Amino acid sequence: MCGISGIVARDTSRYRDAQERMVKSMYHRGPDSNGIYNFDNCTLGHNRLSIVDLVSGDQPMLGKESRTGIVFNGEIYGYKSIREQLQYDFATTSDTEVILALYQQYGTDMLDRLPGMFAFGLWDNEKQSFFAARDRFGEKPFYYAITANNELVFASEIKAIIASGLIKPEIDAAAVSRYLSYGYIGPVKTIYKNVHSLPPAHYLTFSNGSLHVERYWNYPTTTTENISLSDAAEKFEALFTDAVKKQMVADVDVCAFLSGGLDSTSVVSVAHKVNPQLKTLAFGYKNEVSELPYAKMAADMYKTDHHELFEEGANFEDLFLKLPDIYDEPFSDSSAIATYLICKSARRFGKVALTGDGGDELLGGYTWWYKPMLEEIALRGAGSIKSGFAFAMAVSEKIKEKAKLSTGRDWRNRYSGIQRSKLYPTVAESAAYRVVDRSITTRLGLPGIESLDCFWQQDNTINDAMKVDIANYMPGDILVKTDRAAMANSLELRAPFLDVNLAEFCISMPGNLKIDDKADKILLREAMGKYMPEKILKRDKQGFGVSRTHWSESTKLQKMYGDFVHDKQSALYNILPYKETSELLADKPELIHQFFVLAVWANKKYSI
Repeated sequence: MCGISGIVARDTSRYRDAQERMVKSMYHRGPDSNGIYNFDNCTLGHNRLSIVDLVSGDQPMLGKESRTGIVFNGEIYGYKSIREQLQYDFATTSDTEVILALYQQYGTDMLDRLPGMFAFGLWDNEKQSFFAARDRFGEKPFYYAITANNELVFASEIKAIIASGLIKPEIDAAAVSRYLSYGYIGPVKTIYKNVHSLPPAHYLTFSNGSLHVERYWNYPTTTTENISLSDAAEKFEALFTDAVKKQMVADVDVCAFLSGGLDSTSVVSVAHKVNPQLKTLAFGYKNEVSELPYAKMAADMYKTDHHELFEEGANFEDLFLKLPDIYDEPFSDSSAIATYLICKSARRFGKVALTGDGGDELLGGYTWWYKPMLEEIALRGAGSIKSGFAFAMAVSEKIKEKAKLSTGRDWRNRYSGIQRSKLYPTVAESAAYRVVDRSITTRLGLPGIESLDCFWQQDNTINDAMKVDIANYMPGDILVKTDRAAMANSLELRAPFLDVNLAEFCISMPGNLKIDDKADKILLREAMGKYMPEKILKRDKQGFGVSRTHWSESTKLQKMYGDFVHDKQSALYNILPYKETSELLADKPELIHQFFVLAVWANKKYSI
């Protein structure tokens, strides 16, 4: 896990200071070492958090006779077996060199053979061409910008691109709309018009001033085979076990987050067999209801070296002010601070931690969203999710209350931007589209919400609804949160559920093996339930956020809100109109958190 950066331009010797600023801005992503290599027309920078090949794995890494050079962030799981298949004279034992070898043998077609989580930039000095790619699910970030002189600047974080001094960032009003609707901006946009995010499962090439971006992988379709739950569970267990084992390979200690929920407990149920001395880490708030008892229950069963972490001494007000530096964009997931705190505490126990991320999206964990669809489908005997989607928007007040997102916004808005032509080609005014409160952006003079990425099949099964989460919510919110919170503390997080072989299998399984009107994560429970305590197997999902006590009792936070939101001189009003914003918040107090986060970001990052 590292930070990468670089500039592609004629005579990059002019930009050595810019490259040094970029590397310096991402020290937190790689405090073990840093390096810069200058080709004539490309400069590459790297911050290293050493995990594999501690001695000879430094970057930028050069290929044979310096014909190529690479900077790489991530981990290639199972890279040793890939290495054995390649005709290449390796100089190191690192996974980085495997990417260079794959490129030499297959060129840009190499991505079909590359597993793991990754973002890399590779310069081909012979072809005078730049090649970059991002992993299938967006675990690792990759940002880029084109300068006024038609030069390419790229980095793991937006702050590094801005630190280069080669672009002047411009606010994108459409991105502000998206943020106010979802609480995050998404995997394909940034808050700035002229800084771009390479989407998950895409690569780019830049040569002779010409940029090309293309998708290299797509979601598998639902299998048409008649597979039983027991057969699917057997296959799942084999793939899941292999995924966990591969992700425990490192030249440093690997620990595991353990919340006592189904996903993290499943990971630990395998990991403790690989390493009987496995350290497990659970996080909670003192004097408040938490998941700690469930985590301890699992740790006792697996006999792990278990540690309970608390937020002792945390200054939530200061942490709130730190969010713009961590995320570079407005990001209002209320578990962002809690995730930062557990990563900070976990860093004392090692450089690498396993997580349960991806389990909800792949296996139907968001019951408050999917179950109302299924109920309507059952009532109408519908062969698609069309009527179920509409019904999910009109569920009872009781269900809606349970279905609040961590941002405090109604859960329905998460899906409001789905493109109508893709979801309902025959329904002009679908409930799925109309559910968004368009008055929010209209009243503020902002553009409408852009469409979400969707991957709908002809049959419109519930698997299609899950792909909305995999394509948007997971890389736009969940994986942004974990990457930035972890890297701010120089910690690498690994998600076994996102192993490509396992994930493809899960996506292709019929929806009825994942969720029905009685249970969620059916496949996971069937495959892994026999290895965990009964109470964990049957417990409901529990949220993870900032201590409610701190939010409700902090007078400092209340004052901050006044300073950042009510004050007419706030930088928030360089972006939004003061009068209309004040009136909107008076009408819709549930939006306060999102506007507060935007205001803090604006005052720190966008003061004119």
